[in-house]
Amino acid sequence: MNFYNKDNPESLQQMFGSIAQQYDKTNAILSFQMHRLWNKKLIWAVMKNQNPSTYLDLCCGTGEIAFKYLNKRSLPCKAYLLDFCPEMLYCAKERANHLNLQPHTLTYLQADAQKIPLAEESIESVTLAYGIRNIPHPQQCFNEIYRVLNTGGTVGILELTQPTQPLIKAGHKLYLKTILPIMGQLVTSNRKAYEYLCNSIRSFISPQELESMLKIAGFKQTSVITLMGGIATILVAKKGN
Repeated sequence: MNFYNKDNPESLQQMFGSIAQQYDKTNAILSFQMHRLWNKKLIWAVMKNQNPSTYLDLCCGTGEIAFKYLNKRSLPCKAYLLDFCPEMLYCAKERANHLNLQPHTLTYLQADAQKIPLAEESIESVTLAYGIRNIPHPQQCFNEIYRVLNTGGTVGILELTQPTQPLIKAGHKLYLKTILPIMGQLVTSNRKAYEYLCNSIRSFISPQELESMLKIAGFKQTSVITLMGGIATILVAKKGN
């Protein structure tokens, strides 16, 4: 398949399936390891002043965010890892087998983040990293997150975004257009997947628009954390009374 489109979920399933085994390695190379710092900041932002016993990681990929989150928890936590790509979930399960995740319990869900198969107000904490950009209808996903979150629960969203500072923006545009697809091809042999990544970042809505969507979903307390001049952004929202 030569064309990937988020409005065609099957094409994205195939794309992510084709790069699942190299996904973590590629992320480290393409972000110059910066994604590890961003991931830690996301987890810190979500866990701040929280002690959740139920946790959901949407678009979990290979489980990197979820497993780091659980490693920060000493008390038992029931964790749900959701992704629409079976190959990614397989990698997450394999990864979990080599980690000491006691006393936590893990449930893997192959499902659509726009139709979360969990009950209302059943989750205390949600993370969504590098996934909202690939979801056809972000508002529907935010509505679902709000539905499954307990009152007082927190969601943290980490996404690759476009910087606004002119110099950083120019360098970022050059990197996306020329360097990233070539490096993606070298590591995964799937240049088209990383051309899709570049286009999805460049065409995605702004963090401010995402924050507005969170408020439309019902979240009253929201905040935006800009990383690396806007190359990545964290949004945090809390479900109030």
